[in-house]
Amino acid sequence: MFMTAKTRREVGQQMVLRTYGLVFLVVIALLIGLSVAIYNKAFIDVVHVTLETNRVGNQLAPPADVKLRGMIVGEVRKVRSDGVKATIDLALTPSTVGLIPSNVTARLLPKTLFGEKFVDLQLPGQPTPQRLGEGDVITQDRSSTAIELERVLDNLLPLLRTINPAKLNATLNAFATALEGRGDQLGNNLELVNQYFTRLNPELPTIQRDLVGLADVSELYADVAPDLVRMLRNFSVTTRTIAAKQEAYAGFLAGTAGFATTTRAFLQDNESRLIQVAAVGRPTLELLAKYSPEYPCLLEGLAESERNIGKAFANGELHITLEVIQARKAYLPGEEPQYNERRGPNCYSLPRPAVPRGAYRFDDGTNGGGGTAGRAVPGFLADPSAGRAGTAEEQQVVNPLVAPLMGRPASDVPDLATLLFGPMARGTAVGQS
Repeated sequence: MFMTAKTRREVGQQMVLRTYGLVFLVVIALLIGLSVAIYNKAFIDVVHVTLETNRVGNQLAPPADVKLRGMIVGEVRKVRSDGVKATIDLALTPSTVGLIPSNVTARLLPKTLFGEKFVDLQLPGQPTPQRLGEGDVITQDRSSTAIELERVLDNLLPLLRTINPAKLNATLNAFATALEGRGDQLGNNLELVNQYFTRLNPELPTIQRDLVGLADVSELYADVAPDLVRMLRNFSVTTRTIAAKQEAYAGFLAGTAGFATTTRAFLQDNESRLIQVAAVGRPTLELLAKYSPEYPCLLEGLAESERNIGKAFANGELHITLEVIQARKAYLPGEEPQYNERRGPNCYSLPRPAVPRGAYRFDDGTNGGGGTAGRAVPGFLADPSAGRAGTAEEQQVVNPLVAPLMGRPASDVPDLATLLFGPMARGTAVGQS
């Protein structure tokens, strides 16, 4: 079968078109391959190193960043694991590899709370002069800080799984929107809070003691709570009683107001007299106050004397032991007794003084004053050796003392009472038969 010229031309055109189509497909494939190679940075000069770590997690995937002090120095090309350890292929920029020592370590850190991880290269404290090169192996950072950080992230993972990311994201966005443009105000507030806490820190022991005291007070109130409730219940009863007796209470207040008005008028009318009475009575009150310590023992001594006198006149008979002593010399002119004692209150062994009582020197100023200088006086009456015992002078002193005990005026006290009570007052013994 022979083809015509027209048929041969049509076949040739079809072959040309098919060739063009095949060339187009090849060009498309080359362009796609070139794009993939460019995307995979196949034409970029890099330094391949390996990172060995115990685990990676799901958040580290190519092409994750490789950073050194926050600067990107490469990327992750491949991640693989053999079940025991994970191996990560890193492609580092040649211009930065010359700055990285060979004993560098690495950490796997998340970029954000829910973001992917990246490789963070950690410079050692003592870097070696040898630099990182092609095919070198980098180990995982095993410092205490890295271990604690990894433990924190591991403990945070269960919490993050229970948090709804959408709600947390909305919350964080709300915080970001609320804080946007308020950095200066927030900084001022933080400085102010720091000042408050700086002033508060020295007072923490006091606050702690106050809290302990508050706890003690709370326990005390808890213990007395039933009593407080009972008191409030009783107070309510009192309130109801006052409400029921309000008319009588109003009358009482009206009477009190009238009494106050009368008292006020009396005080206004007698103001100067009351002040004068107080001024006049002040020296007497001061003297009574000075000798007030003697009152108890004096009263006890009088009570004891009453009992002794009752025994002396028991059963209508006189029970005494009378001793006659030699009289002492009389006072000379100018030596009369004077009551100028200046030592202040003194009980002188009352209520049960020693019998007989020895000579006692009063500070009466007769010997220049001071100390115990002065005339020797037995007891507080005339010395019987002075020749005035039982005289009218002594009777004038004794009768006012004995009269209240006998229930009669001083002028009606018999001379026998002076004879009996005088020796006791002077310290001379009067025994009972």
